[in-house]
Amino acid sequence: MNRMEELREENPRFETGISSIIGTRSYQQDFAFLYTDRRDLAALVCDGMGGLEGGERASRTAAELFAADLKENGPGANIPGFLQREAKRMDKAVSGLKNGEGKPLKAGTTMVGVYCRGNEMNWVSVGDSRIYVIRGGQIAAQTRDHNYRLLLKEQLAAGQITRNFYETEEKTPQAEALTSFLGMNGLRLLDVNRTRNGNLQGARTLLPEDIVLLCSDGVYKSLSDSQILAMVRDNDIDMNIAADRLTAMALRYGVRGQDNTTVILLRYRGEQEES
Repeated sequence: MNRMEELREENPRFETGISSIIGTRSYQQDFAFLYTDRRDLAALVCDGMGGLEGGERASRTAAELFAADLKENGPGANIPGFLQREAKRMDKAVSGLKNGEGKPLKAGTTMVGVYCRGNEMNWVSVGDSRIYVIRGGQIAAQTRDHNYRLLLKEQLAAGQITRNFYETEEKTPQAEALTSFLGMNGLRLLDVNRTRNGNLQGARTLLPEDIVLLCSDGVYKSLSDSQILAMVRDNDIDMNIAADRLTAMALRYGVRGQDNTTVILLRYRGEQEES
């Protein structure tokens, strides 16, 4: 499993779980990163693309750069600004990767990340990996997918295309083609604290027992929201168990061969009294 954890100190506010499977693919291109200290928590999921070597290097490069910057400087008080700068730095780093012959690697990676301080969660997204928030018996996607389908929706809303054209194109496989990802050397879309309907908002306030899910597309392309919710809630006594069973379920229900699948689960316990 491609993962990196830097647990400087246990964060008493959160319980965490990570799971990643290779699926039916020949190589693992996902990368997961988790950081905690007494006050803060950061998590990142990257889903690489670009051939045997390219996708793995792209996702690892992005995550390792984020980890290094976090360790060296941290976000300071302006967490959204930090997340935006990091996404741009990761994009530049991935676009600059070279192959063994010194030629551009032409690889890329999606990325979703959260940075939690206390009960406040800021988030960032490039591509079509997702962040969900589970509250009680409800699950809601926090991010939007940066793909051709989203572009079609925006063009329809702006009156640039007809509804008939939208409905025809939206049903094609091309609708899932990414329009933004790390490695483009100039991001077309970069969402920081932007909701699934496109609205900007401040940091999201977490309530005790909220569960945050970061995942690559191998999860939601195999499972419905209701299946994801049921699996997490049925196993929420332990976030690692819930994460492992969620990826196993995605593998079981994948219909066209299962992609690499990675999840990070974060359960907010609430403010804890100092011992």
